[in-house]
Amino acid sequence: MLRNSSLFRYVCLHRSIGRLYCVTAGKELQPSDGSSYFGLLKSATDAKEVLEFLPTISRTKQDRHVYTLPALKTLFELHKSGKSTLRSDQILKHPRFVELCQNVRLESRTFAMNDLTECLKILTFLGVHTNSEIMTVLLQLIRHQINDVSLDHIVFLSFILKKLDRTPLIEALQIALPMLLQIQIGYKLDHENVQQLVDLLEFVSQHKVNDRTVMNIVSALTLHGTNLSPEQAVNALKALAGFHTFLPQYEKLLQNVFTVLERDMDQLQFKMIDYALKRVLNKNLEHYPMFYYEPFLKRCAQYTIDHNVGLLNALYVLKKMNKISFLHIPLLDYIAARADKLSLVPTSGIITIVAGFSNANYRPSNWATVKEEIARNTTITNGTIPWIRYNLELLSLDIFNPQLLSHWLDPKALDANMARNVLVDYLQLTELGQTLRLLYSRQYQGPYPAKQYVEKSVMLMLQNNDHPLLKPLEIAFGGEEYVSTQVVTEQGHVLDHVIAFDADCNPVKMSGPSEEGSPLRLEDIRQPEHKLYAVAVLYLPKSCYAINVNRLRGRFALHMKTIQALGIPTVAVSPVIWSNLPESERIPFLQREAREALRQPI
Repeated sequence: MLRNSSLFRYVCLHRSIGRLYCVTAGKELQPSDGSSYFGLLKSATDAKEVLEFLPTISRTKQDRHVYTLPALKTLFELHKSGKSTLRSDQILKHPRFVELCQNVRLESRTFAMNDLTECLKILTFLGVHTNSEIMTVLLQLIRHQINDVSLDHIVFLSFILKKLDRTPLIEALQIALPMLLQIQIGYKLDHENVQQLVDLLEFVSQHKVNDRTVMNIVSALTLHGTNLSPEQAVNALKALAGFHTFLPQYEKLLQNVFTVLERDMDQLQFKMIDYALKRVLNKNLEHYPMFYYEPFLKRCAQYTIDHNVGLLNALYVLKKMNKISFLHIPLLDYIAARADKLSLVPTSGIITIVAGFSNANYRPSNWATVKEEIARNTTITNGTIPWIRYNLELLSLDIFNPQLLSHWLDPKALDANMARNVLVDYLQLTELGQTLRLLYSRQYQGPYPAKQYVEKSVMLMLQNNDHPLLKPLEIAFGGEEYVSTQVVTEQGHVLDHVIAFDADCNPVKMSGPSEEGSPLRLEDIRQPEHKLYAVAVLYLPKSCYAINVNRLRGRFALHMKTIQALGIPTVAVSPVIWSNLPESERIPFLQREAREALRQPI
């Protein structure tokens, strides 16, 4: 027992170098001189040793100065690296730690700012309470010496203060730090210190400072071009993503950061990349389009494959890509190759996989196996999931689960879910009903959405007054009498435009709705005695397509199939294609697409 003890190791160590110790029952072990304890600090392998062999410090200033900071710093390093048989709470209750804190407090008035911040960091890490005497003294000393706080101290203190309980003193310091930064930035900023610039960028992205202060930092960092480490680039990217107001002057720095990450991403750990990706894709790309940088997103997806991060980590990346409908087929292939592990994936992972393949409207070479494994794990009845969209995405992959559908479409369950009165729910629920009635009527024998929900969906869609194809269609096919807009079907579709043709493919004039004030119904156009052929022309919004490929997402391709199941040839016009067409080609394009649709078998 004795040979394994810290005491035995301590005695042997110092006997071997000729130093004498006195060990007596009931008394602490005392070194004969100060240098012996410093030898212990250098060779200590357990934080417990630092406390148990701490000399009894006299009240003299010289003794306190010799032992306090070295002991505290060694204790911190050992405990932080896991070399401690004492837990944090045991350290705090240890009588020698209490004595150490008392001496730190007595000596602290002589500390420089570096020592004050170092002590504050260590005590915070160990869990010393914010309102304790030692913490209050340190914080008060920092407040009194606030003019000695450097730019580096500002960043460091801000980090520490966030970890402490809110007190009037803490709040006062948190208010003072950004103000101090604004005062010092003009004459203390080290333009050559890239790490300081990155740290300050992170600070100002989280605190309210004036634009001039931010521009000083951004400009200095921008001048370094792409001479940043990948870690610095990641931290700069996270900081830039934290700005609520993103000025045009910041964009060059953002481009530099993306370039560094595209070049050096392989040097980073997956967790850093994943977090940076999360921060970027949490931005509303409609409002912050500068954060959409396709090479960076591709590089993140490819990193997942090249570094073989595993199925769960790959799903973390895919989930983020799904958020903006960014397609990366090799990533889907990587996931598909691990289909045998899908039973181990949590519920959220199954939803991510379904959304990923549906968004891409993609079937890998081993789709039969993947489909079977997905189908086996599809029954998710957790009330917090986006269940309508999930069921639509399953059906877009031709994965039909009647038990799951019956569960969610049960009238009582449906009424409870729809009580949230979320507008998009009405639209998606109507699409789900259309899909089941028109494409799965033979297989599905369960309940359908109630009529009231379909009517609400139609009413919402009829409120859309944005029809960019209306005038071009009227020009293309003979005038406004030849183009019907917002035509309603019995199943609840609202078709943007419908054009009727005779047997010779000539457009035909159409009458208005049968009842004044009511929408035009498809049945009003397709009267059997008229022998007309109707073509639907839809202008689908950008959200129906992948963000990086002009490919219709699976859920919307499924919606197109339900319209075609009514026997109506359909033309879907992509905003990307339409906006890129020269004015002279738009009318011929519409004429060609409509007549081509007429020739296609339904």
